[in-house]
Amino acid sequence: MNYFKTILAISAFTLISSCGTHAHDAPKAEETTQYKDRVVSFRNENIQLMNPFARKAKKGQNSAAFVKVINTDLKTQQIVAATSPVANIIELHTSTEENGVHKMRPVEAIDVPAGGVVELKSGGYHVMLIDLKHDLIAGQEIPVTFEMDNGNKIETTYSVKGCGCGCKGDKKKK
Repeated sequence: MNYFKTILAISAFTLISSCGTHAHDAPKAEETTQYKDRVVSFRNENIQLMNPFARKAKKGQNSAAFVKVINTDLKTQQIVAATSPVANIIELHTSTEENGVHKMRPVEAIDVPAGGVVELKSGGYHVMLIDLKHDLIAGQEIPVTFEMDNGNKIETTYSVKGCGCGCKGDKKKK
C-alpha cells in the first residue's frame, strides 16, 4: 500500500510540476504534504526529495541524513556533494556488510537513475554529518544542500528525529 501511495504522489507531482516549466526558470522548490509524505520538488532538476530527515546527535558527534530521491528526468542524474552549516565535514557515504561487520565508506557520487528512485537510508547510501557544530534536537529543521553533476544545487530542510533504532535516545524518560 505504501508503494501505491508513493507512485500516486510521484505521478501527481510529475503532472503538476510539468505545467508551466520554462528552461530559463531559476531552480525553485515546491513543497507539499500528501498521504503524510513530505515531498519537495525541483522542477528544473526533475528531482523530488521525499521525507528528508536527520538523526539527532550532540555537538561534536556525527549524525546522518536520509531522504528518498526521485528522478523524473529521462537521464540519470548524480548527487556529487552535500553541504550543511550544521557540521564541519559532510560526506556522501554508503554502508556495506562484510563477514557480518558493517562498514561505512565515502563515495564520490550517488547515481539517481532516469525515471527511478534511490533511497538514502540506514544501511545504504546516506549523508554523513561529521563533527556537529551544535546539538541536533528532535523537532528541529536543518538545511542540507545537494550539488548535482550539472553544477546546480538543490536545498531543502531536513527534520531532525530520534535515532529510530530503539536506542536509549528514542525512549521517553519516566
